[in-house]
Amino acid sequence: MTSSIEFQNFFRSFQLLNLFVDMGISHFILCPGSRSAPLAIAAGELFKIGKIKLINSLDERSAGFHALGISTASASNVIVITTSGTAVANLLPSAVEADRSCINILYLTADRPLRLKDCGANQTVNQEEFLSSACKLSLSTNLNGLHKTSDSEIKNLISLISRENLLRPGPIHLNIPFEKPLLISNNNKKEVLKIFDKEYVNKNISFSANEIKNESCEILDKIIKQINLDLSGLIIVGPYRGSTKDLLEFNMSLEIIQKLTGWPVFADPVSGINSSLRGLVDHWEIIISRSKISLNFDQLLRIGPMSSSNVLEEFLVSFDGPHFLIKEKDSRDLDPVKKAIEYQFGLNKFVNQLLDKKDITQITNKTLMPITNELIDNGKRIKKLIKKYVLINDHITELSIANLVPEIWPKNNPIMISASSPIRDWLTFSGKEVFSRRCFSFRGASGIDGTLSIAQGIARIMDPLLLVTGDLSFLHDINGWLNQDAKDINLKILLIDNHGGNIFNRLYKNNLTKLEIENLFLMKSSVNWKKLAEAHEIPYTNIFSLEKLKEAFQWSLSIQKSVIIRVDINTNYEIKQREDLFKYIFDN
Repeated sequence: MTSSIEFQNFFRSFQLLNLFVDMGISHFILCPGSRSAPLAIAAGELFKIGKIKLINSLDERSAGFHALGISTASASNVIVITTSGTAVANLLPSAVEADRSCINILYLTADRPLRLKDCGANQTVNQEEFLSSACKLSLSTNLNGLHKTSDSEIKNLISLISRENLLRPGPIHLNIPFEKPLLISNNNKKEVLKIFDKEYVNKNISFSANEIKNESCEILDKIIKQINLDLSGLIIVGPYRGSTKDLLEFNMSLEIIQKLTGWPVFADPVSGINSSLRGLVDHWEIIISRSKISLNFDQLLRIGPMSSSNVLEEFLVSFDGPHFLIKEKDSRDLDPVKKAIEYQFGLNKFVNQLLDKKDITQITNKTLMPITNELIDNGKRIKKLIKKYVLINDHITELSIANLVPEIWPKNNPIMISASSPIRDWLTFSGKEVFSRRCFSFRGASGIDGTLSIAQGIARIMDPLLLVTGDLSFLHDINGWLNQDAKDINLKILLIDNHGGNIFNRLYKNNLTKLEIENLFLMKSSVNWKKLAEAHEIPYTNIFSLEKLKEAFQWSLSIQKSVIIRVDINTNYEIKQREDLFKYIFDN
């Protein structure tokens, strides 16, 4: 075998990527660059023989978020390949969100060899450190170049990454220095492919799943000893951060807990729960507000991270009884009020241990507790009041969108709700209908980054997907349209144009002048949305009333591609409607 740098660069690149395929990774996103050429060519060859799905993306920042969406929906790792320099820095926003949202992404970044570091060489930076704050592992092949990395070193790296993925979800960074030459001749390419065809490609390597010590007997015993299934309690289900493949078991375990207790359930729109779950309470955030945080329970069972609700946080702060928090393989502290006993190994494992340790062999529906029935009835009354008020006229507002869209968007078709204002509105104003399909939102880092690209990634796996987004979130990731085949992805975008972020109007209207709010927070931009859609060849429509919303959805579903439905929000009317609605509810 020739020992040329050119040959070894391609050979090791092909070996590395093929081992990742053996790990079960099938989606690769490729960003442009010269230093990453050996990886790009290797990925291209794997794509030719049908071993991977290869997507190209011009913008590394959007590529990272696109991978995040694909990984979330598919429950599989996704690889992003970039060149060196600032390309790597652009991955940090998606790495932060992947870390906080517990999503697997593997970043492969090409780099200069050690001899070119710290000497002013072109496009040479300390990129190996760029993602370390967000990634659970930051690794490198041989610092002098991939061509000097041995076969055993490659396999050890892959085994380390595989083991880490079993331990906990999250992003991993593998930095790969390349010495020139980066391109490969046709003869050398043929020789490498011949070797792999004979010795590697059709001989998958299995990665042993080592037994992972993932029990905390002390914490588990403490919770099981304190939790009393016969007393009153409240189940609070936050955003689901487990794997999509585990969602069925998660719901079965949640159903068991509810059957055993008869407790009410307060659930986040993106909790992943089934709409058929017994004990679900509509509009619980408003109920907490109306009750002035005086709901009387003996204990709380929280599942998952905190919802985006100040009202809920105040309620949790005021609660003095036993407080338990079940997490899905996340060892970090997820209790901002610092009151809960936290168990990190998932609801399914917790419920199985609970049944075993309390010697429960038969699961029957316990009668709903009186407080459960009372809360359900309160939720129903609030639902009627909201519906009556929303339908008084045909004005389309953010409030009415959150209330009506879960009812008129077809059941079982997924929805993604962007961060900031929309997810808060859906928490407050959407009813149980929201749970008749999988809903997504990305609040790990609570940013508006990558909204369009994430939605496109989800829609590649689950379609048709409805993205509900504000104008700022949408514009912030407009380069998402540069992801490969973006216009052909079956994504329906409900674009809420509130002229720069209506949430700031609501937050600061009593303390700042209108001019100050506009200049400091709203970030208004004169966008011709129709022309923007035309530039990217995206079908577009503009609607001004609730009556036309269902019709617009039907139109969008008749087109098997991306479309934009823009709704223009009168921000002054929106603010007044909210104030009047809350007064109307509290008075009635």
